[in-house]
Amino acid sequence: MDRDALHLAPLLDQLVNYERSRPDRRLWDLTTMRGLVEAPWSPEPPRPAVQIGGSKGKGTTAALLAALCRAAGRRPGLYTSPHLHSLRERIRVDGADIALHDLEPLLRTLLARATGPRTPTFFEAMTWAALAHFAEQRVDLAIYEVGLGGRHDATSALPVDAGIVTHIELEHTDVLGDTIAQIAGEKAPVIRPGGLGFTATHGEALAVVRAHAAAVGARLLVAGEHFGLADARWAADGLHGRLWLPDGRELPVHLPDARTHEATALVLAAAAFSQLLPGAPLVLDPAPRPDLPCRFEVHVAPDGVPWVLDGAHTEQSLGLLAAELQRRWPGQSVAVLFASATGKRWREGLSRLLPIADRFVVTELSGTTSEDPALLAAHLAAAGARCERAADVEAGLAALRRHPGPRVVTGSFYLAAAARALLGHAPR
Repeated sequence: MDRDALHLAPLLDQLVNYERSRPDRRLWDLTTMRGLVEAPWSPEPPRPAVQIGGSKGKGTTAALLAALCRAAGRRPGLYTSPHLHSLRERIRVDGADIALHDLEPLLRTLLARATGPRTPTFFEAMTWAALAHFAEQRVDLAIYEVGLGGRHDATSALPVDAGIVTHIELEHTDVLGDTIAQIAGEKAPVIRPGGLGFTATHGEALAVVRAHAAAVGARLLVAGEHFGLADARWAADGLHGRLWLPDGRELPVHLPDARTHEATALVLAAAAFSQLLPGAPLVLDPAPRPDLPCRFEVHVAPDGVPWVLDGAHTEQSLGLLAAELQRRWPGQSVAVLFASATGKRWREGLSRLLPIADRFVVTELSGTTSEDPALLAAHLAAAGARCERAADVEAGLAALRRHPGPRVVTGSFYLAAAARALLGHAPR
């Protein structure tokens, strides 16, 4: 537990934390969160506001949207999850984590005044704290990242002007459904009645998102139809191209040190920015580079070998990780330290890493329920991969240090964050 969580333990211990216990079915709805938002003692939610959902890319899209706001001289409020090293990371204004002396009284107020049939969950409490902090700080744009799904997520009780659905793939199938259409149906409601929607989904998922937007009378803008990136070119200094926007503008783009998956996130963020803050300058050449820890975060070890920390945990995100590794270090095999939270489709995810990795080390997560490393190791061995088990993350990192090529830590944000701290890259 981080130092801030230890300090707040008397308050946090009163809250059920489903992120840690990972139930295999939905145990929550919007009743409690709506009661908090509508309570007479709750502040007026800030506007404009946007909610961002999807199976992958929502955190990167949210961070890029906040960075565009700051580059334009506006103050964004950014609410994301999970956190890596401190729960204060979840609530940020103008690039700064909420201070402990601001967060603590908000949680105390919430617990003292909430009078619904049940105590708010941890995620509901942090969501309300974000709303209250953003209102107090008078942010110019409130950005809320969905925690899980969309339809029943606590952030869906907050009033917003626009919703973004990034991509859809099979994930959290025990809670969201086991087909693309079912999962899209759970995530599409971030696009609100009469509001504005943005999406980069395609195929069956896009059909579901379109149908939802039409049913609720929302205006839907689709990447590749209403906005997009043209003439994309990857160079040593990052991504270059031309961005075309829903308002007819076409602007040059340069995203320094860009990762492959960030192109779509930047397009979505820029399109949403242009509609939500139409009078603000859109800075794209170069575009601001937000801090994205554990999202293809690269560090070079003293021996000159790169370490890549990435919280990818779905089949598609692990596939994008593999593609980026090959783009940066073509022809080189990597060593992978891997762990998975329970309920993830880790077999499908590992299938994307098998072609590029010549060695795996598997371990167990701490702080959340974890898949048995013995099960992971047996699966990898059956697939013909070299694999060993490590007692913990520290032992796993030691095993990876024996590999002469790129070293990758992935499968979970919990794993990547723990490795980041042990490697000395966590904030002190």
